[in-house]
Amino acid sequence: TTDKNQKYVINFRLKDLETRLAPDKFIRLSRGALVNLEMISRVSPMPGGTYLIALKNGQEIASSRLQSRVLRDKLLKL
Repeated sequence: TTDKNQKYVINFRLKDLETRLAPDKFIRLSRGALVNLEMISRVSPMPGGTYLIALKNGQEIASSRLQSRVLRDKLLKL
């Protein structure tokens, strides 16, 4: 989903798409979510060491526990 809530169908697995995108601008939040860091508006801690990520388009995505560590490290470097 884009910032204007448009949806596009792609014929790539997220893993393949992730390798094509700039690693400093995109982050994998879970098996089913790949997010542009510039679209994150809020990060809220959740039980179990995960985060709830609010995007600028109003969507909310829960991060996996493993990816929560990666997210925290990336955000600290910004």
